[in-house]
Amino acid sequence: MIRYLLADLFKSQRWLPPVFVYLAMTGVLYGGDPGTPLPPYGVSAMVLFPLAAWLTVVLVNNEDPVQRHVTLAAVGGWRRLLGGLVGAAFVLNGALVLLATLVPAVIHHHPYALSDVALGFTAHVISAVTGIGLGVLCARPLIPTTGWSLVAVVAVSLVLLAVANRLPPVGAMAHLLFDSGPVPLVSVAVQVVIAAVVGAACVVVAYRVGRRRF
Repeated sequence: MIRYLLADLFKSQRWLPPVFVYLAMTGVLYGGDPGTPLPPYGVSAMVLFPLAAWLTVVLVNNEDPVQRHVTLAAVGGWRRLLGGLVGAAFVLNGALVLLATLVPAVIHHHPYALSDVALGFTAHVISAVTGIGLGVLCARPLIPTTGWSLVAVVAVSLVLLAVANRLPPVGAMAHLLFDSGPVPLVSVAVQVVIAAVVGAACVVVAYRVGRRRF
């Protein structure tokens, strides 16, 4: 099912805008000399959050309503389809996480310690998981049209990244990387747990709403 959803999305080419925007922004970030590893990782992770949500919305809304009901009947219900959509979103965003984490460590002359790469990877995973949760909430069946879905993603992202930019898990994790001192592993673990809880809660809400509407 994940393979079918990904193949259908790739054929539609709707994944291109969010992916290209993310690659362009990370290219600008790492095009010069970004300095020490952790602060750029924090910026990249904050950028990934709204784009992971955007990519998830595009994935969930890729099928038109008629095709969606056919797929629902074929896979055996909303629970299985939602599981496939979330799995496909993890595959897509997982590729972006690996690119954002490993490419800077390869192309830049600054030394990237294994601990730095691990922290960068963790920050991007937190952003991806939270972004997937937001995307699932902002897509069908909760918000019926892709246009309003993207408006909701942009609005929530602006609030979380511009106004309350220290709010866990994304903002708090990014600011741990921005600080010049050692990163407390306990604080990192707390953000990982919060991200997992937030992502799971968003999926549960989407499941319960979708079960009533499909």
